[in-house]
Amino acid sequence: MKIAVINTGGTLSCVGDPLAPMSAKDFAQACEKHLDPLLRQKFADIQVSYLTGVPFSASKNQTLDSTDLQPTAWCLMAQALLTHYADFDGFVLLQGTDTLDFTGGALPFLLAGFDSTGEITAALTKPVVITGSMLPMFYQEEGKGELALNFNTDAFQNLCGALAAASLGIPEVSVYFHHHLYRSSRVVKTHTSDVNAFSSPNYPPLAKYAADWSLYTEGWLPAPLRASTSLDDPKQRAEQLKRVTQLHADLDLFPVMLLNAFPAPYSASQGKALLADLVDAMVQAGARGIVLQSYGAGNFPSGNPDAPTEGAVYQAFLRARAQGVYLVNSTRVPAGAVKMETYAAGAWLRLAGVISVGDMTPMTAMAKLMILMALAKQQAWTPEEVERLMQTSLCGELG
Repeated sequence: MKIAVINTGGTLSCVGDPLAPMSAKDFAQACEKHLDPLLRQKFADIQVSYLTGVPFSASKNQTLDSTDLQPTAWCLMAQALLTHYADFDGFVLLQGTDTLDFTGGALPFLLAGFDSTGEITAALTKPVVITGSMLPMFYQEEGKGELALNFNTDAFQNLCGALAAASLGIPEVSVYFHHHLYRSSRVVKTHTSDVNAFSSPNYPPLAKYAADWSLYTEGWLPAPLRASTSLDDPKQRAEQLKRVTQLHADLDLFPVMLLNAFPAPYSASQGKALLADLVDAMVQAGARGIVLQSYGAGNFPSGNPDAPTEGAVYQAFLRARAQGVYLVNSTRVPAGAVKMETYAAGAWLRLAGVISVGDMTPMTAMAKLMILMALAKQQAWTPEEVERLMQTSLCGELG
């Protein structure tokens, strides 16, 4: 089985003090010298190749700490995957953990074709596994300046696990971390430094690895029924690459911002609220969409507890909607779903034009909304169609 490894940066491929990303070429050379002999012993049936031609021009060495990742980087990753799709049986994408859940939210929509009704026109038939680590794969030997393998680290374990997960052939984008394989659009980073840094609160794992694999096939996305609706079809693959290339040019035109609910000052009598000022500032800064990270089941301060539709935040949302800004409600709570009608403190949001995305993570909601708005420009979709697609599970991102 031929598996391509694409290194975008992150702790796994960092060296030095302080840690900084190696170039993709330097990392590939270090792997070929120190890691590949072990991989050949461990995975006799896997042939590993390193794709080094995915440059991130914002960085001199053309890889990035994921803190510096931009939305257009998602498109660069998808372009590389689509360009080499026919050459390999699976892919492992290395990324820093800080924004891994954003990348995991974006890639499924960049590697699938769908129309305005949500019908899938081109689907993955091969695995794409994202992984990273809390510790680097290599270190510089003291006094020698040469690289050596950090064997007993989560970097080695996660890369090996990701390669093994790719060999399972599950046809979707997933995340392998600390013995678990998750649907990528469902993961959240839940620890800053522990090796068990990611979880999937609203969707069970696709597989677990201990001495052997435990496969939970009932949770996998189905493979496309026909070759004509898969990325195996050269025509569909070319069309998807064309879409993603255009998305790379357009995505920055559709910025989406996250707005976390927090106890903020307001005055119902004066019609003022700090959160309203933040909404106005976001729109003035160019936001085309705002994803709310509400309290609990979807509650958000209106600026007037007794009459929410008279509150400053409600009025700010109306102003945003009048300028064509999409308003999406997710929850800041890791597990559970938005149900805005449960409390009066959330029911007013629908009157302001806010839509719910249920149990979708805020990171996935942000990425999906950006991509849908850019696709709407390509496909001439209406705002109503964009909102309907936001609330439709296209790649298993929504329960």
